[in-house]
Amino acid sequence: MKRPIFILFALLTIASVILTACAPAAPASPEATEAPVEVTEAPSTGGVEISKIIVIGKSVHPYWSNVELGVKAAGKALGLSEDQVIFFVPPKEDVNAQIQTMETYIAQGATGIAIAPSDPNALEPVMKKAAEAGIFVTTLDTPPVEGSVSKVYIGTDNYSAGMMAGETLKGLLPNGGVVGIGRGSDTALNALQRTDGFLKAIEGSGITTLEPLNDKEDSATALQLANSAISANPDMAGAFGVYAYNGPAWATAIKEAGKVGIIKLVSFDATTDIINGIKECVIQATIAQREYDMGYKSVELIYKMATEGVEKAMADMGVKDGVIDTGVDVITAATLKDYEAAAKAKNIPLDWNTEGWDPSACK
Repeated sequence: MKRPIFILFALLTIASVILTACAPAAPASPEATEAPVEVTEAPSTGGVEISKIIVIGKSVHPYWSNVELGVKAAGKALGLSEDQVIFFVPPKEDVNAQIQTMETYIAQGATGIAIAPSDPNALEPVMKKAAEAGIFVTTLDTPPVEGSVSKVYIGTDNYSAGMMAGETLKGLLPNGGVVGIGRGSDTALNALQRTDGFLKAIEGSGITTLEPLNDKEDSATALQLANSAISANPDMAGAFGVYAYNGPAWATAIKEAGKVGIIKLVSFDATTDIINGIKECVIQATIAQREYDMGYKSVELIYKMATEGVEKAMADMGVKDGVIDTGVDVITAATLKDYEAAAKAKNIPLDWNTEGWDPSACK
C-alpha cells in the first residue's frame, strides 16, 4: 500500500518543478531597483492636500538662518505643522547635497520644493524630475536657468542690486582707484549678476577692479584672499563683498591692515556682523536683501498654488514675468536706525540694536 502513495508524491513533485520553471520571474524588490518617476505634472487648479513644503538653501550662515525664520513664520501663519514645512542647507555650498536632498523629497512625494540653486545648470535636471513627478518647483535667492521648470523666482533683482552697490561705491570714491571684489561662486547667477551690475555702474568712473576672488563660500578662504589682495595692492581704495560673509571678511582684513576709512567697503546683506561693521565705521554701506521675505513668500506661494491653483496664486502674490522681486535696502551709518525701525515694524526679529550708538561717529 505504501508504493502507490510514493509514486503519487513523486509525480506531484515533478509537476511542481515543471510549473516553477515555466513561471515568469518575480519582480525585483524596491530596494534593488529605482521605480521610474511617473510624469504627472503639478495640477493647476488647486485642491491639493499639503504633504511637505521644502525650502533648500545654500550653506550654514546667518543669512540662511534669516531665510529659515521666514520659512517657519509662514508655516505657522498658514497653520502647517513643523513636519510639513522643512528647511535644509548643507554645511557649505554643495551642489551634490542639494541634488540628493531634492531626490529624497521627490521620492517622499513632497507638495512643493523651493531651492536656491548653487549651480542652476547642474540643478535643472533634478528640478525637472520633481516637476514631472507633480511637485511644484520654485526658486529663491538665485535665479534658475532660462526656460527653467521653476514656476517663479523669488528674490532680489541681482543685476539692479549690483548696480546699486556700484553706484554707492562710486559715490564713495569720486577720484576712482583700485577696488577688490570677493564672491562665493563663479557659477551661481546671483553672484554673476551682482558682479555684472556692479561693473556696469562703475564704467567710466576711474575705478579699476581686480579679478573677482572666488572663495567657494568659505569664510576663512574669503579672509585669506582679502588679506592677500590688500597686501598685494597697497594703493587699494575700495572693496565690494558680493555675498553675506564677504563684507565681514574684507572688514577684518581692512582692520588688520590698519586701513579703516581708507579702503571704502560696500557689502551685501544685513547680518549682525555686517551691521557691527557699519557701527564700527569699517563698512560704509551694505545692500540689504530681504531674505526673511524670500523664505516666507516661498512657502506661501507653494501653499497657494497647491490649494488655490497656480494662476490665482500667482495673481495673489504679484508675480510678474515669473518673478517676485523682494527688493533691497541700502544701509549706511546715516540710515541704519531707520532700517532697524522698519524691520521691527514688520515684526522681523533682529539680534542686534543701535541703542547707545551715535551714527555721527562715522562721518
